[in-house]
Order: sequence, then C-alpha cells, then structure tokens
Amino acid sequence: MQNALKAEIKRLASRAFKRAAKQARVEASHRRKFEKRTGVAAGLPTPSVTSHPHRHFDPRYCARNANFLAKTLWHKVLTYSYDPLCAAEHLLPKPDGSTRPVMAFSIPDAALANVVLRRTRDRNLKRLSPASFAYHPDKNVFDAVLSLREFAHDGRLFAVQIDFEKYFDLIPTRYIEAKLDDANEISLTPHEKHIFNRFLRHRSRLASDYATGPEKRRHKGTPQGSSVSLLLANLANDDLDTALSTEAGKFVRFADDVVALCSTYEQAQQLEACFHRHCDASGLKINEAKSPGIAIIANTQQEMRTYGHFDYLGYRFSTSGLSVTNKAARRIKSRVSRLTHIYLNQYLLAGFNTSRTSVTSPVYDWDLLGLIYELRNSLYGGLSEEELRSFVEGGRRLTSMKGLMGFYCLIDEPATMREIDGWMLSTVRRAMAHRNRRLGTLHGVSCPTPSNRQLATGEWLDVRAWRDDEPPPDARMPSLVRGWRAARKHYFTFGLEDVQAPDYNRYSDIGSLFDY
Repeated sequence: MQNALKAEIKRLASRAFKRAAKQARVEASHRRKFEKRTGVAAGLPTPSVTSHPHRHFDPRYCARNANFLAKTLWHKVLTYSYDPLCAAEHLLPKPDGSTRPVMAFSIPDAALANVVLRRTRDRNLKRLSPASFAYHPDKNVFDAVLSLREFAHDGRLFAVQIDFEKYFDLIPTRYIEAKLDDANEISLTPHEKHIFNRFLRHRSRLASDYATGPEKRRHKGTPQGSSVSLLLANLANDDLDTALSTEAGKFVRFADDVVALCSTYEQAQQLEACFHRHCDASGLKINEAKSPGIAIIANTQQEMRTYGHFDYLGYRFSTSGLSVTNKAARRIKSRVSRLTHIYLNQYLLAGFNTSRTSVTSPVYDWDLLGLIYELRNSLYGGLSEEELRSFVEGGRRLTSMKGLMGFYCLIDEPATMREIDGWMLSTVRRAMAHRNRRLGTLHGVSCPTPSNRQLATGEWLDVRAWRDDEPPPDARMPSLVRGWRAARKHYFTFGLEDVQAPDYNRYSDIGSLFDY
C-alpha cells in the first residue's frame, strides 16, 4: 500500500506539472495570435508567483518527498489517526446563477483517495447493480444510453424521471456511514472504512481565503472533488437500484440521474413509489420543479401527460430514435458564437495587421481561415475533412473518434444537426459583414464578405494566396452532418471500438466536448 501511495503521489505531481506546462503553452499561443492579428506587440505577461495554500498542494514538494509523505500517510491510517488536510473550497458557477462547491484536496490526500477507491471498487464490483453505469471501469455513457434504448415496450411507453435535489450536497452522512458499516452492502477493511469516514467529515476553507478564513467541517453530502465521492454516491442509491430491479420495466442509473421505462401506468406508479420510499428511508429529497414524474412518450396527445421525447445523458429519446437535445444545441451554438467573436472581431479595437486580409486578387482572410480550422478541430475531434471523406467514400479507417465525433455515433436523427449547420453558416457570414464594417471604420481596410454557399464550399478563399510549397488549405466550413455520417458509418462498421466516451464530468455538458 505504501508503494502504491508513493507512485500515486508522483503521478499526481507529474500531472500538475503537465497541466502548468500546457497552460504556459496556451498563453504563449494567445500572445502570438494577438500580435499576428493586430500587428501590436502583446504586453508582457504578469510574472507568475506560484502560491499554494499548503506545501502539500505544491507538486514540486510532493514529488521530492513522495516516499516520506506516503510513509507518514500510511502510518496515520494504520493508527486510525488520519484526517485529510483542510481542503480548499472552490465555488464554480452554474448556468442558473448559483454556485457548486468543489473541494481541492492536497496531493497526498488525493493520492490516498484514488488508491483506496480503486481497491474497494474492484473488490465490490460484483455487488454493484448492473443498471448502475457511473464510475464503473468497464461501463460508460454509451453503455447506459444503449441499455435504455434496448427496452422493448408493449405498444405504449411510459417514462418515470425523478431528479434528486442537490444529490451530492445533501446525502445524509449518517445514512452513508450506516451503509459503510453494513458488510452485506460493501466489503471494506477497517482502515478503508476509517478513510471513507474521515473524508465524509473533512475540513475545508474557501480557496480565496485559505490562510485566514474560517474552517468548517462537512456534516452532510459527499466531498465533490475527491474520488471517494464516486463510490459513496453510488452506495447511497444502491437500495434504490434493488427496489427498481424488482419491478416490471427497465431502469438505468448514472450517478444520481435515473430513468425507468415500462409499458403500463400501473407499472409506472410502482416505479415512482420506489423513489419516494427510497427518499423516506435515506433522507434524500426530490426536486419537484425538475422532476417530470410519469409521462407517456408518444407523438400524439394521450389521456394523460404526454411528451414526444425525454432527455437523458445529453441525448433526446423519442419513438423515432436518438437525437440532439435542445440544451446540447444551445451549448454548441454558444461555443461557435464565442469562437467566431474571438477570431473575427475581438481584437479589432486593439489594432489590425493589414496583411491578414484582402478583397482583391488573391482573396483571403487568415482570421476566417483560422476560425474554420478551429471549428473543424472541435466538431470533428481533431479529424480533417479529408480523413472523413476517405472513410465515408473509400473506407479508410479513422484515426480517432473522440469529443463530439464520439457523441455523434449514436444519433439516429440529424435534423437538429442540419439546423445547426445552417445557423453556423449564417452566423459566420453575418460576423464577416460586421467585421468588414468595423475594419473600414477603424482601419480603412476591407475583408471578404462571403455568402453562405461560398463558406460551405470554401470558394471564398483564392488558393493562389497560399504558398506554392505547401498544399492549399481546405477552406470549407465544417458540418455536423458530415461528421455524423462518418461517425455513424464507424459505429455500424466497428461498433464502439476506439470511440472515446465523455467522462462523467462532461456527459451532460455537450459544450465542453469541444475541449477534446
């Protein structure tokens, strides 16, 4: 165990070094782009003063002293004196304007949590419900979606969806501790049980005022930001899994997101009753405002509440198959709008390098070309138009399937993608017209103002503007539908082999899949 802790501390420290190096590269890249676009020298970067709330948060210190830290940590566990160092609490903004508290634990504490999670999870893997798909080493979002889609209903489809109120924040600690003490629920050594109990009641301070701020101790919920929260959150809903599995129909649970399907209203009532009984026993609360409850899934109005679809894990389920949710479409559009503004208009007030664009022969705009390549990289998960064409038309296998490309492969209905493609062309076209007006007003120059067709075909760029010693760029706007066609062919040809599924932190936030 001590050797495993030492290796994990070094791994986490190394990951912190890589993250810092990546951030430095990104900042240098932004400086270069600013200078190219504006012709103005970027200001000197603010000298970085690395500050850590405690030396155990410092990857350099932890990497140098990994052996000592692992030995000390394990001694505390063996003597039942272990208590995590006071965590740094970060308040992350949520779309509704509220914040989500996320704990940053010290590197040694995070290493201990990771090692203990892997050991306890692997030992108890067979005890987990087969309908629980989160935090499972052999299951992912795709497995959950496919399992739900496979439900064969008898003519009518009833869906039961219940949303728990602040699930991770409000799980009663006493309820989880009772589960940890129950050998029939989970197999733990006394030392592992001690570690879980200490994380359940860990100390924390706000990261913005860690040195002098007031210290508080957790008395409910699980510590989001620590890997032990994964197993504890699954354990808290294990009784719900057992109850739902005894009823007719089928259910899928991914962390706190549960959907149950059945064929009759009576069955749906029994499934719904399972949720209420579980909340009464556990102390969890149902979010009435966000819980659809029981509904018939149909294309025409029925005798009770009828929905044409239900949304789950970023996908829209309907009688015609899987499609993109409205929420996912909005987030994709938001990301496209942001990139469009950054590339085409954000820097114009600071200055402009007139060599970046020309409306006379040859016609070019390097900022527009950069935007197209950025969007293509995001929408296709790093693949090029040529790679998609070679696979769809010639069968040449794709080198990877990740990000939004991976998300595409299960989609059956591309109508929303077609709408986003058209919207994307119009948005970039309008942004170029606005860019042209601002360039004329601010700098007395012009830029191309291509039509939707010219953007779609790439005809807006005169390839003579490109260097002769390199192949000309592909100036076509990317297309979600083209990406979907390639992803679907890959899925039907190879299944989900080599398709990188989004992890738990990304599955419901499709906009974040651009980060792949």
